[in-house]
Amino acid sequence: MTGRGAGGGMPDVVPPMLPAQGDLADGERGDWAVEFAWVGFRCVAYVRPGHVRLLSSTARSVTRSFPELAVLGERVRGSGMVLDGVVVALDDAGRPSRRPLMRRTSTVTPSESLRARVPVGFVVTDLLWLDGRPLLRRPYAERRRLLEGLDIAGPHVLVPPSHPASEAGFVMEAAERFGLDGLHLKRVDAAYRAGRRTRDWLRVPLRRARPVVVGGWMPAERNRPGRVGALLLGIPETPPGPGEPLGPLRYVGRVGIGSGAARREIGELLRTLNAQVPAFVAGGPGAVPEAVADDARWVVPRLVGQAEYQGWTRGNHLRLPVWRGVLRPGEVAPEDWAGTPWDRDGAAPAEDGTQVWGPARRGERVRTPHEHGRPTGPAPAPAPPDPEPAALPPVPDSPVVTPPAPASSLNRSLEQHFVYNAFNTIAALMRTDPAQARDLLLGFADLSRTADRVGTPEIPLADELAAVRAYLAIEQARFGRRLETEVTVDDRLTGQLGDLAVAPLQVLVLVRETVQQHIEPRPEGGAVTVHVGPDGGGGAEVVVRDRGHGERRLRLPAPAACTG
Repeated sequence: MTGRGAGGGMPDVVPPMLPAQGDLADGERGDWAVEFAWVGFRCVAYVRPGHVRLLSSTARSVTRSFPELAVLGERVRGSGMVLDGVVVALDDAGRPSRRPLMRRTSTVTPSESLRARVPVGFVVTDLLWLDGRPLLRRPYAERRRLLEGLDIAGPHVLVPPSHPASEAGFVMEAAERFGLDGLHLKRVDAAYRAGRRTRDWLRVPLRRARPVVVGGWMPAERNRPGRVGALLLGIPETPPGPGEPLGPLRYVGRVGIGSGAARREIGELLRTLNAQVPAFVAGGPGAVPEAVADDARWVVPRLVGQAEYQGWTRGNHLRLPVWRGVLRPGEVAPEDWAGTPWDRDGAAPAEDGTQVWGPARRGERVRTPHEHGRPTGPAPAPAPPDPEPAALPPVPDSPVVTPPAPASSLNRSLEQHFVYNAFNTIAALMRTDPAQARDLLLGFADLSRTADRVGTPEIPLADELAAVRAYLAIEQARFGRRLETEVTVDDRLTGQLGDLAVAPLQVLVLVRETVQQHIEPRPEGGAVTVHVGPDGGGGAEVVVRDRGHGERRLRLPAPAACTG
């Protein structure tokens, strides 16, 4: 229930509205808006000039946990406002991540060092009260228009773009590429139903699909050892060619198979494949955990099926897998086995540990809940609703292994303020130039994917230049006429950009520092050019120029096949 407060008619508590589960097909009926689903800590912010109060979805005060969000009190309009939103923390690739956020929720009052290591921001998703006026009964489209007119976006505050449902396919593609795991559909004519779960707001999870091998099974009950309860899934350590054996397998988790005919069918198949020894690797990250192996029944790795899932856990297991049925011979190509954490360019799992937010890779296809067809099987269980903030498990306030990047560079991560500037620029362009906004959003997703490869020794120069172009396009949209940009490649190197190698973000650091240190401070702005040319020794030289004010050079060695 909403209680009326003393100052300016602002309520004491507005219980947040909750989403139901849905799919993109629902957006085809009626008028909807589609937005990203942000992973974070759900909060309602009660803002007056110079004062901010933050309450969790259970009305628990978390104001002291997020002191950065006091900036809302400096941007308030009128006597006050009530904002619904999500507190987020970003990983090194600029993507919302639960793990760094849990570091912040592990303490009531974060230290200055923790705040510096793990900054947070507030993603504003709705406007509930403004200057003494309740907006709960107003349609979402009107609340959204008023929110965008407040001009509160900036450091630590993000007002993300909202799209018409006709662009749902594009938003899904952007969510995949940026690395989010879901979308929100909001009925544009709906009121805000405080404290209620309603189908006027739907959460649409994005699920991936890939082939897996059954390497064993678990009995449903100890007193009924012959009844199949769960399948033990693996993926070949080395992708097999046609007709080649599927083992050894790396264990990627277990999955239930429902009941009735599906259970009986899989049980009959498994009884013909009994084995005495496991086909899974014996040690290391791909081994079956001891607690699972103790009760496991092993089978010859011949049975291939399809699993849907929401990503990878820190232990390289499928997150929330659903068994979709057996695949027939010939339905799996050798390249379909790719797309696993251990063949991901040699990179370690992201710090948040889930890799849920990585884009769909070769061998993976993103599915939405309304898709059907072969193979058939039990319908996927709905993804759980966004986690209750109070339920986030505590994480000790220990130092982060990777130190944060200096404020002036992108050498280890995408800076939070750059990420927020980028999204706020894209959101503003949705009103004036939607086509440019869409291009920038996809470009930013590609930039995030490049940042996610930090720690990999090298990537193709072509990929790095794509990230540089995406970055400059975002900055050019933000600076307008104050910034001119140009990226060129010598004709003699155009066919070698995939062979020339560079450390991830190495060129981008030079470009970012040029813009940040030499162009942004000048009222008249400036121009930055990036040119790649041969160095005379079989390699290449990248020259970053702040036109008329200096340049920086980076030498790249010749490709290994061309040296010597």
